[in-house]
Amino acid sequence: MTTLTDRYVFAALKSIPEENRDDIDRELRGSITDAIEARIDSGQAPAEAESTVLTEFGDPRQLAARYAEQPLYLVGPDLYLSWLRVLKLLLWIVGATSFVGVLVIRMAIEPQDPIIAFSAALSACIGALIQVAFWVTLVFAILQRTGVRRSSLGLKTWAPEMLPPIERHKQVSLADTIATVILLAFSIGLLLWQRVGSLLYLEGKPVLVLQEHLWNFWLPYLIAVLVLEAVFAVVLFAVGRWTLPLAAVNLGVAVLFVIPALWLLATDQVFDWSFLSSVDWDVATARWIAGITAAAVVVLGLWDIASGFLKASRSDAQVVSTR
Repeated sequence: MTTLTDRYVFAALKSIPEENRDDIDRELRGSITDAIEARIDSGQAPAEAESTVLTEFGDPRQLAARYAEQPLYLVGPDLYLSWLRVLKLLLWIVGATSFVGVLVIRMAIEPQDPIIAFSAALSACIGALIQVAFWVTLVFAILQRTGVRRSSLGLKTWAPEMLPPIERHKQVSLADTIATVILLAFSIGLLLWQRVGSLLYLEGKPVLVLQEHLWNFWLPYLIAVLVLEAVFAVVLFAVGRWTLPLAAVNLGVAVLFVIPALWLLATDQVFDWSFLSSVDWDVATARWIAGITAAAVVVLGLWDIASGFLKASRSDAQVVSTR
């Protein structure tokens, strides 16, 4: 005759490896029998004692998991923080690069419809985020389930010396990062739009603002630099604060943009001045426009470079003061 205990043990052993079932069967039955006998000795009826004991033992699947040392969660506490850190970093990098990359490609292919390009970029970004979340979680779940621990991955065991310095305030905010990436994506979109459209219309007709020959090299180059700026903004947010190496990288990226832009402006290779014939402007106006644009490039470039080093210096001073 099958008892409640038999059914309980059977349910528990289903998820236990075959080679361990005999030992756990004996151990589990012994524990249940001892508990039932203790309750019978105290005056409880056998059937009631068995039911009470099995209720106290709980779900047999949870009990089996403890016997088999198989935790009932996807990513355990040992690897959880590493999983979370890697996931956040990859979500930002992959999300931003996929959005900007798809936007640039679609605008290059179909520049006449920026709304479709933006929708495609947003869809690609969401799809990439889902893929990253799934695969990163799957990899960490497999590592956890196969018994891999932090020490096996070469990760250091936590120690007080690893405590981060106190941050008086967060230097790189999420809102600033998002705003920067959107602004850069918008700038790239405007440049790509020049391929077929225009922001300037005279008498209902689009006016070419940038010289056509720039598409042979310089506009793709400047767009690539803007994409690099977006990636840098995401990396900066992932790091959380400005450092001198990051300020140096920011200097390099700024130089990649400012020097070619100034050279193009100085050699009059940026604006297509043919639209001046349609308005009451003369050559002096064109010079003013080019001069103001060059001044803006210089001021913004120097401000960007100086701001990076100033923030890195303040951040280092803050870290030293909190030690």
